[in-house]
Amino acid sequence: MNKIKWDNKVVKVARKPDVEATLFYTFDENKPERLYEYEIWFNESAGTATIISNNENESYGELDKDNAQALKNNFLN
Repeated sequence: MNKIKWDNKVVKVARKPDVEATLFYTFDENKPERLYEYEIWFNESAGTATIISNNENESYGELDKDNAQALKNNFLN
């Protein structure tokens, strides 16, 4: 997830996401974890991935071919 190139724009995608994921992050051991929701679309022709997050610092992101394949393998295999 740290390889995603984030951009602060609002995007709508015509089809449903290939993956919907909720990830738990612990930033401080003395505070409860944070939950962030991600919608992920895999672009089969380009081999890339598009990610939309509900985190105010990560609204829209893209992954290159190599990292998109690694993410796809983690979620769909």
